[in-house]
Amino acid sequence: MRIFKPVFVIFLLSAVAGCGPNVVKVENLQAFPKPVMTPLPARVAVYYPESFRTYTYREERDIAIGGEWIITLGETQHQVFNVVLDAMFEETVELDSEPTTADGFNAIIVPSVADFQFALPSDNRVNVFEIWVKYNISIRDATGEELGNWPVTAYGRTPTAMLKSSETAIHAAALIAMRDAGASMISGVYRDPRLREWLGVPQRSATRPATTPAQGAGQ
Repeated sequence: MRIFKPVFVIFLLSAVAGCGPNVVKVENLQAFPKPVMTPLPARVAVYYPESFRTYTYREERDIAIGGEWIITLGETQHQVFNVVLDAMFEETVELDSEPTTADGFNAIIVPSVADFQFALPSDNRVNVFEIWVKYNISIRDATGEELGNWPVTAYGRTPTAMLKSSETAIHAAALIAMRDAGASMISGVYRDPRLREWLGVPQRSATRPATTPAQGAGQ
């Protein structure tokens, strides 16, 4: 029996060493549909920090419950925010660097990821994969002074049925969360009078959209 033990140990170590991280790069949202809505009468500048455009979440778990996870969604969330903000305002200009002032603009918008969480079936004892993202959108005036923070939350879930792998399921849940983020931004601008005040938008100009990204986004 002893002569087989070292062989077993070598095999076990090789198996563990060969288990790489679970890598999910969220992409392929294809043509994210532009919401059909009346743009708010405002000219805004948008700055996306590098940490937002390349956002990657890493979590080290026990090997028995999935091991290491690396989830990158920066490129797709950048795409979603660009499309939604472009539809939301009469004019939206993306800036290459963080501005201290922005003459001629109603406001400067700077989004960031405040929190990210995901759950596997082993976490919630339900056969679904879930994604939660909390965004913090800083609203600043033309001089760069912060007027307030606009919280936006997004949620996505997918069942385990007919999904080839955990990575595929997390990817699908993340795409749903990105669409939910777009819908949350649009509905939020109509619900929160403080936000419209920060943006310099008259209350009477807020007209609800005919459709939102959550109703027709393709994967």
